[in-house]
Amino acid sequence: MSTPKKKRRPLVTKRPARRQNLQLHARCFHTTARRMAAMLQLDPGPFNEVDAAPVFFLYRHALEIQLKAIVLGDGGNFLPTKPDRISTQQSRAIVWLAKIVCQMVTATGLQPAFKCPGIETLADFKTFVCQLTEVDPAAYTFRLPIDPVEPTPMAPLIGQFADQMDSLLELLDAIAGAIAATWALQSETPINPTIQ
Repeated sequence: MSTPKKKRRPLVTKRPARRQNLQLHARCFHTTARRMAAMLQLDPGPFNEVDAAPVFFLYRHALEIQLKAIVLGDGGNFLPTKPDRISTQQSRAIVWLAKIVCQMVTATGLQPAFKCPGIETLADFKTFVCQLTEVDPAAYTFRLPIDPVEPTPMAPLIGQFADQMDSLLELLDAIAGAIAATWALQSETPINPTIQ
């Protein structure tokens, strides 16, 4: 008599993407990028762009997901027309997503709070995102580097980039919370007690 086979659970399961999960997902990519950047900086030897590519990719992906979390979250409530969900989910265009986030920040009056080291205004934010896009327009450059170069000492570059991205991603996380809180306050129905 044969023993019945145990049913194995899959190692990875597909879960439906929910808006609240996007922010958590962005945080996970950010945490992993931060750890990888720290590991590369601890190594005293030179490394090349192929070694650094995963760090750049993870940071860029964390930024993309964080922007999508804001656009698909409560931020859309502050625009005349909510962004199309399918187009937003499928887009890798971080300049387009950043432009929408800037509209949301302006609509909520959070511009004074939109500051971190290296970014003092929404214009600085747009410039930084445009510079990142020049290097990697659609998240392919660092995901699949085709042109590996000779090893170069990139540790200072990694550290500077990681510091800037850490500050920006923490700022965007805080802005997402502020937008959600602003929407929660505005959408509350005031209680009008009836006097008899």
